[in-house]
Amino acid sequence: MKNQYKIALMAAGLLAVTSCAKHDPIPDQMEIGVEVPTCYWSVGSTACKAGESFTFTGKYYTATDRVPHHSEVWYAVTKAESAAATVKLAGSALSYTKTVTLNDTVRESQSIAVFYHSEDLWNGYEYEVTGEVPTSSTLGPVDWKEVVEWDEDNFKQYYPEGFDTEFKAEVIAYLTNDSTYINSLRTVYINYAFTNEQFAAINSKYGISLPTDIENDPEDLGKAIEQKGNYWYTTTEASDDKITGYYYKTVDANGNTIVVELGNDSSVTKDDDGNYWKGEQRCFPVYDSCAWVFCRYDDDAGSIVNSVRPKWMEGFKELLTVISFPEWIYDSTNSFYTVEFSRSYSLDAKFKVYDRDPKNADAASRVGVAADVRTITLN
Repeated sequence: MKNQYKIALMAAGLLAVTSCAKHDPIPDQMEIGVEVPTCYWSVGSTACKAGESFTFTGKYYTATDRVPHHSEVWYAVTKAESAAATVKLAGSALSYTKTVTLNDTVRESQSIAVFYHSEDLWNGYEYEVTGEVPTSSTLGPVDWKEVVEWDEDNFKQYYPEGFDTEFKAEVIAYLTNDSTYINSLRTVYINYAFTNEQFAAINSKYGISLPTDIENDPEDLGKAIEQKGNYWYTTTEASDDKITGYYYKTVDANGNTIVVELGNDSSVTKDDDGNYWKGEQRCFPVYDSCAWVFCRYDDDAGSIVNSVRPKWMEGFKELLTVISFPEWIYDSTNSFYTVEFSRSYSLDAKFKVYDRDPKNADAASRVGVAADVRTITLN
């Protein structure tokens, strides 16, 4: 019960007003501005199935010179959406999910249900109305996730325009901007069914030599995977017999680190401490690997590190663009696409009471609005 109404009851008791009186017992000196109907309400549940009705109980009273006319339940409709997709083609090394959310009012507050006043609603203290308020079946929740068969129409309906394009660009950037996700890039190269014609086109454009003899047998996909896995190899343990050359690092006038490769330079010598030198320049080994990987010992890391050579990386970057969005997000282990879309609606409901001047039928009604906005979630 509202504090204001508690005060009203206390005042009523002090003035010995009978329980059947129907008026606002708050003294006139307590009024500020125009006096409107006093009302408050509750709902049967804060959740409702879309298309069904929710119940409520409203209570109200008016000033002594006014009489109630009717009450109304109003509500606005708000929508909450979330759309996400997770890359799976790149393996576990790259964990990336793109998510977008939307929260919006799709229908401004308006009157939904009207309940006309009756003296039968008097409960001995105030007027009390109970009723049901309808909802629309079109506002039911939507879930689209872990789909087994790709549905482009559903994707376009649920996801914002450009989501797939942005997703692909972001994933390719992760894989090719530097060598942080070199293992994921290798996974894509090995597992995706690039054609030899696609490799040849990239080779011609960038002057590189990706293998073009992959045996893409639809009946034996494992053959191509094994073949490409053998082509992309690196040295994993430092060994003199795996050294194919040397390099050193220097800094240019702008403070940028420059890597200078020496190839298998016979003038590089090794001292008693195991360090390599070309004159007074400290050098480091380059180890055997496929042509596009710069496999070397890094003194800062204290271990062997790998990176894709820049010219080859440009070729990989373009090669990755041929992969479609659904192929990036297909979870081959669980045999579904990793989309996750949800849409839900809720109602921001208000209770209003209208009164009238019994002596002037043409006078405008005064409107009292319950302070509490009740949120109803549609399920």
